[in-house]
Amino acid sequence: MAEYVKANNNLEELKDLIQKKDDAAITNLVSPLHPSDIAKLLTSLEDEERAVVFGLLPPEAASNVLLEVAEKTREKLIASISKAELTEIVDEMATDDAADVIAELPHEEAKTVLEGIGWEESAEVQKLLKYPEDTAGGIMQTELVMVNEDATIQETIEQVREKSEEMAHIHNVFVVDGALRLIGLVPLEKLILTKPHLPIKDIMNNKPVKVLAETDQEEVARIFQKYDLVTLPVIDKDERLLGRITIDDVMDVVEEEIFEDFYKMAGLNTDERVLDPPARSFTMRFPWLLINLATAFLAASVVKVFENTIQTVVTLAVFMPVVAGMGGNAATQTITVVVRGLALGELELRNAKRVLLKNIAVGFANGILIGAVAGIAAYFMGVNYMIGMLLFLAMIANLVIAGFSGTIIPLILKWYKADPALSATVFVTTCTDVGGFFSFLGLAAIFIKYGLLL
Repeated sequence: MAEYVKANNNLEELKDLIQKKDDAAITNLVSPLHPSDIAKLLTSLEDEERAVVFGLLPPEAASNVLLEVAEKTREKLIASISKAELTEIVDEMATDDAADVIAELPHEEAKTVLEGIGWEESAEVQKLLKYPEDTAGGIMQTELVMVNEDATIQETIEQVREKSEEMAHIHNVFVVDGALRLIGLVPLEKLILTKPHLPIKDIMNNKPVKVLAETDQEEVARIFQKYDLVTLPVIDKDERLLGRITIDDVMDVVEEEIFEDFYKMAGLNTDERVLDPPARSFTMRFPWLLINLATAFLAASVVKVFENTIQTVVTLAVFMPVVAGMGGNAATQTITVVVRGLALGELELRNAKRVLLKNIAVGFANGILIGAVAGIAAYFMGVNYMIGMLLFLAMIANLVIAGFSGTIIPLILKWYKADPALSATVFVTTCTDVGGFFSFLGLAAIFIKYGLLL
């Protein structure tokens, strides 16, 4: 609570100083803050106020703040400064961050910035820009400590000291051969505790965990989690060392992937943000709602087929949403577990059959219990006991459909290299709606045909 009040006071004070055009006081207020706190303040300001504050930040602070704000805010901040100022800011960034920012710029502006920063950094950034942004190559940085296998501990420590002036967070030293192929890795703590005259190859881990530059970023995150890593070397197909990925980069990936899946399962565009203007949110949500409308009409067409059945026993209309709704809830449970299993690498094609059969069995068991409760509840509501029996049978059928579709559809999407999270609102919900209406009303039509409901 105290932090919230402090942040709120900072915002009010900052707005007041901007209005007074007191640049020195603005700098004194903002400079001691952490970049993430500055970014939060900027997000709460109007565009013109934001540009004033950002323009007063020194290049190093501005580079850190630029990486903390959302993409749309970053675009506006970049537009508010000159190309020369942007070049200074980018020059302060690590190569992976510089590549991310430059990739978002128009071609001519990106070219100007690349020409303005140091030629070595420019060359490294251009290498990174060749990799897709969602791969290991796209999130790695080229700043690292690399020594030849013949180096001594003392020589390696001197290399670490030299590199520490231009890069942060040195966790490991990478050992390479004459062809720059990665052959080992030495943690920093092990390095400083070893006698300085020994060769580095005597203490290195000669089987380091590593990834190819083309590896998907989700797989990279799984590797970090599996092996409890803080740094991961990136290599090419010839085993040559290209760069490293650090834990802070992976945390960004994890957050991005979690919210991407969350948004897609809710039928939202992943670019939408809570502070977006209404027009932008409208244009992003409308297409998804239109797709959902189409699937709703598909379910409605099933109801239309059984129009005469409903007219014969009007009470059926009361219980149709119960069957469809419970199917949708059961499918959501299945999808959540299956998509998580796919994301963590727990679910693969080799064990897909077992998972499918398990979820069908779970759907069947839940259908019996939930269907029985629903049937009894319907009976106590005073309806024909045969409608309760209909509910019981239809519930079993639809929860089996939920288990089947909630498993098989994400797997099919994964097989075709689409995002499994897309399965939630579009495909699986349609299956349970159509399946629920068809099973309930289809069974009702059979019951009526044989005089069980009349």
